[in-house]
Amino acid sequence: MIRAIIFDLGHTLWDLGPHGDALDRAYAAMHATLCARLGRRDLPPPAAFKHAVRDTLRDSAESYTNNGAHLDQPPTHTWVDAACRTLGIELDGALLREITPPLFATEIEGLACTAGTREALDDLARDYALGCVTNTLADAAAIHAMLRKYDMFDVMRSIVVSSEEGVRKPHRALFEKAMRETGATPAEAVFVGDSPLHDIAGAKATGMRGVLTHQYAVRPQEGIGPPPDAVIRHLRELREIVRDW
Repeated sequence: MIRAIIFDLGHTLWDLGPHGDALDRAYAAMHATLCARLGRRDLPPPAAFKHAVRDTLRDSAESYTNNGAHLDQPPTHTWVDAACRTLGIELDGALLREITPPLFATEIEGLACTAGTREALDDLARDYALGCVTNTLADAAAIHAMLRKYDMFDVMRSIVVSSEEGVRKPHRALFEKAMRETGATPAEAVFVGDSPLHDIAGAKATGMRGVLTHQYAVRPQEGIGPPPDAVIRHLRELREIVRDW
């Protein structure tokens, strides 16, 4: 009997689009904070910080997204620190932890949710404990705000955020925490996500069923871990599948 359904977020419950000028505004605010705190007027412009962080993340992308043995996720401010150092600026830990979260919360500006998704989630919440597990550089407060944007926060009994846990999917600890918080064993839990590697392989390694969603993205599947137990094109298809299980 299925008791819990746990979801990935980006490309699963919502799509990710352009942030508009939110990122530029966030870096402008960060720049103003640094000028005030450091008492300096000679800092590089906000765009220089934005490009430095972008380049630092790009350079570490392969190691961050691989499926090797190292699935640890450093604190997000680690990348901002490294980027600032490329500009010749060293910041103390407290200031780094203050300025970092807004830079990675701007994703909320680009979220888009397909019609019927919120209603399907409400329908599932009547009979199942719901949760989510997300790989993200944003902090938990930003993820909570994203869920609230579509009135999804209150139906989630578990919200597991990789940046807060220090590891990222497909690390089994994230799936296990979500199951504990939804009160389900692996045999009683289903995970829904768009990534054959991070979502399906990760969930099935813990004994959960895995449902691959093509609602927002279709990713290569062949040769990447075990096959999903089902494939859906919209969240509204999930209830019938889970009911049969």
